[in-house]
Amino acid sequence: MLLRPLIHIYDDTLYLIQRKRFDMAKGLTRLIPSTYCWCYAMSFCLFALQFLYRYVAVCKPQYVTYFTGGYFYYWLALILSLATSWGLTAAFMFPQTNRTTESFLYVIKNSYDLNPYWTDYVAYKYFDTDENHVRWVNVLSLFGVLQHGLVISLSFGTLFYCGIKTYFYIKEHAGMSAKTRNFQLQLFRALVVQTCLSMFMMYIPIGFMFSCPYFDLQLGAITNYQTVMAQLYPGIDPFVVLLIIDSYRKTILSKFCPRFIYARSETSVYNLSTSINLVKVKPSLTSSVLILNI
Repeated sequence: MLLRPLIHIYDDTLYLIQRKRFDMAKGLTRLIPSTYCWCYAMSFCLFALQFLYRYVAVCKPQYVTYFTGGYFYYWLALILSLATSWGLTAAFMFPQTNRTTESFLYVIKNSYDLNPYWTDYVAYKYFDTDENHVRWVNVLSLFGVLQHGLVISLSFGTLFYCGIKTYFYIKEHAGMSAKTRNFQLQLFRALVVQTCLSMFMMYIPIGFMFSCPYFDLQLGAITNYQTVMAQLYPGIDPFVVLLIIDSYRKTILSKFCPRFIYARSETSVYNLSTSINLVKVKPSLTSSVLILNI
């Protein structure tokens, strides 16, 4: 809401556009889109840390102490350092040039009808073109993209590894009681859905978005899908657990649909009583012979 970002691909360049709410100096305005990049990288790091903690809590409970007390600040420092490196990379390794500024002015005028004074941008441009129309790799931007790719790979690798290991650990150590097995099956489903959700709403879309300028895919304003995905995912992810785990789902339904829960419970009691009434004790042949002999 504060940063109001727009993402646009034009002229083999990925533009992260920021619309100002207040009149600010040029240098400060330049840092605002980088702040959005910082927040975006922070979300990737938090996703990975969440799955890492879940893996340790389930598979290696003896190491849970490394997430409590003073260790919390070490994890916080690690996440902040990764996110800050992403933000600084976006601010200083993707410089504005005459060509990117010219294309940027064309985009905001024809696609968004915005005043250039109230906007600024970060241009992810991987290639430069000389006067002979020969393309060559922009080395500075190349290292910037590699830095982004490293953070994404670390986050996704941690999430995928911890998700798979946790899934198979719970599956191999399933409890013997039916209630325990049922609860663990619900955890399986929640874990699989959360892993797939993050892949399809965060990692795959952003990987595709960063690859578009490389392959000269001119998606234009369609690239804003990534902004929508990034804002929807944190709100959708908790509902996976709330809807898949029976106890959570029944608690929510009891608050909003108490009649539904009451009807379900009545049906269950009726089915149980019907099953009991249908059970008949039939005397065996042996018991009949014994009675006749007596």
